[in-house]
Amino acid sequence: MAAVLAWTVSWSGPALGAVGEPKPVTIHSQSGQFVVRGLPQGRPLTSSSTPVVQYLRLDPNLTAISLERIRQAIQTELNWPNHWRGMINVATVPVRGENPRVTITSERRPSGWGYRIVFPELIEKDRFLAAAVKTILMEFANRRALIREAELPVWLAEGLTAQLKATSLPVLALEADTGINGRGQNGDPLAEARERLRDRDLISFDDLSMPSGDLNDADAAHYRACAQVFVHELLRLQNGRACLRNFLERLPENLNWQTTFLEAFHPHFTRMLDVDQWYALTLSGTRGRDLSAMLSRAATLQQLDGILATPVEVRVAAQDLPIRTEMPLQRLVTEWDYVRQHAVLIDKLSRLQTLQGRAAIEISGLVSAYLDALVTYVGPKNLTIPTRQKDIDRLKPRGDAQTLVSQLDRLEARRTALVSARPATGPR
Repeated sequence: MAAVLAWTVSWSGPALGAVGEPKPVTIHSQSGQFVVRGLPQGRPLTSSSTPVVQYLRLDPNLTAISLERIRQAIQTELNWPNHWRGMINVATVPVRGENPRVTITSERRPSGWGYRIVFPELIEKDRFLAAAVKTILMEFANRRALIREAELPVWLAEGLTAQLKATSLPVLALEADTGINGRGQNGDPLAEARERLRDRDLISFDDLSMPSGDLNDADAAHYRACAQVFVHELLRLQNGRACLRNFLERLPENLNWQTTFLEAFHPHFTRMLDVDQWYALTLSGTRGRDLSAMLSRAATLQQLDGILATPVEVRVAAQDLPIRTEMPLQRLVTEWDYVRQHAVLIDKLSRLQTLQGRAAIEISGLVSAYLDALVTYVGPKNLTIPTRQKDIDRLKPRGDAQTLVSQLDRLEARRTALVSARPATGPR
């Protein structure tokens, strides 16, 4: 991605020249994991045109502090132990050319894997964060790697970078005091991602898994928004943090990350097709999600109850007036013929998707689980009601009814537990 400096930078570092020329310094971070070497750069950058810092001047001392903050933020987000194994050496070099590269290299040592990052002294904040997050994740993933390094999926580093930037890392030590406290400005960490997703088509799960290597700035920002939503929603799954941490720890065990992903997230997904469907539904719901219009916990559960129940009329005897009652989904999919089921289930899917966009945060995962179960049963290509009789006659479920009943029973238990549980006192 092209790096074009948007304002004039004034040099406030040590004077240059043959006499008194500044010498590189080596800084060890507080934990000892990061060793940063480079020329002192003076004060952080400021811009008179905008309070948002886009470029960083990598002073070695402030770089070491910022890297520690990033490591601690990831540790908190993924709830991993406060220790490290692999040393990360960082070098800052003078800027040469319009688009200076960031290079990350790894080395297998007797004690484990070690890493080296080379940054240009002047760099965009997003590139600095992405490289730091990627390297820290690689160090964690390779702590048990013996023969080969882990294959770190692009979506994980990009998505987690965007998530941390929106939540726990709005400002780094490398930035001047802008007078703005990024934390707490917006209770919705996906606000920026949502705005980007509203303007363009969502990228497919295949493109998320294997992005092109030559994305322009706009495409890269769009990819990052989709990746953030994916990571954000994975973390919100039941035991999502533990699953993602397990995924990272076990990455070296398999040649591709997809196999490890299904092993780590087996309580939620059994096939990559399940992940694909969940991703599509999640992004569609997120694009229209607005926290200011979100329902309360009680209202979400009430609406979910109304969607899942199907009103029917029954007669105890032929001569009696019909009695209005409600049929649970389990009975509907086992007692009705599929053509009648299909029309009702399509309506429920539409209402569930609408609810997903407004559901209380702690209930949205359950709404998504109902969506996933019904889409798998109906089939992702059969989510409309056919109008031609020959197409109606061909309708058949793509999933097994008894499997769906078992899934619905488990979801019913989760729903009952949520109804009984005390509401959370703050955001998750």
